[in-house]
Amino acid sequence: MNKYEIILSVCDTHSISKTAASLNYTQSAISQAIKNFEKELGFPLFKRSKHGMDLMPNTEDIIESLKIICREKNKISQIALNLTSLDSGYIRIGTIQSISYHWLPDILKHFSGLYPNIRFEMTVDGFHPLKEKLQAGRLDCIFVSRYSVPDLPFIPMGSDELMLVTPKSHPLAEKIAVSLSDVNNENFVLSSDGLDYETGSIFKLNAIKPKIQYRLNEDFATLKMVEKGFGITILPRLLLYHAPFDVCTRSFTEHYSRMLGVACPKDTPPTPATVKFLDYVKEWSRHLNQDSR
Repeated sequence: MNKYEIILSVCDTHSISKTAASLNYTQSAISQAIKNFEKELGFPLFKRSKHGMDLMPNTEDIIESLKIICREKNKISQIALNLTSLDSGYIRIGTIQSISYHWLPDILKHFSGLYPNIRFEMTVDGFHPLKEKLQAGRLDCIFVSRYSVPDLPFIPMGSDELMLVTPKSHPLAEKIAVSLSDVNNENFVLSSDGLDYETGSIFKLNAIKPKIQYRLNEDFATLKMVEKGFGITILPRLLLYHAPFDVCTRSFTEHYSRMLGVACPKDTPPTPATVKFLDYVKEWSRHLNQDSR
């Protein structure tokens, strides 16, 4: 209990004795707190009347300021508690679309069952925006591919095969097996992360040059364009799982894949709640990889 809260209590009760009883202090301690604060102000704050302790005229603004100070102090204490306690933590997650659909719901459901008072905020975006937000301190961790965060601490979760996606009427849809070379010179619909990550690296290493006619910033919109015959694309298997589009998917004979996981800031220690969450993600990933064997 600080001196400002004592002053506010006396203001409410109009009584030193009632404030002392409610706060479990002696009356002399309450009186001394009032005197010390009045000394800081340079004038008396209270006057005694038949009603008890009343405020001096024109001091109402001081009381309002004290209320603001106490509210902000309590707010700071609550924020500190959120950062240090598993009972009331707050975790800001960033994730790519495929993980937000297929892994995170189960992870969050089971983790929240263990820690029901930890709250989450989820941001779904592409690799580059997620990394920028993490490094700017606007996210606590991000679920992305290892390739997109080579310079950040990374917890691997599982591999995700890259698949060729074609319209049902496309000649490549008739093939049982396809090679990356089949993509060369084909009309290509570029998905949200473009050629900055795994697909672009694979194209560069194999001198593949598709005809990029359309670039979209959303993966499901890309699938719709492919379904309508605008071209072919390459997308991860996890995103394609139960995707509601009438397209053909094929594995490459070369079997390209990406490693998915969760990345954290390099120079900022995670909060206790985030540490506990990351530990749970590790355990969940271990079971995921055991089940896939």
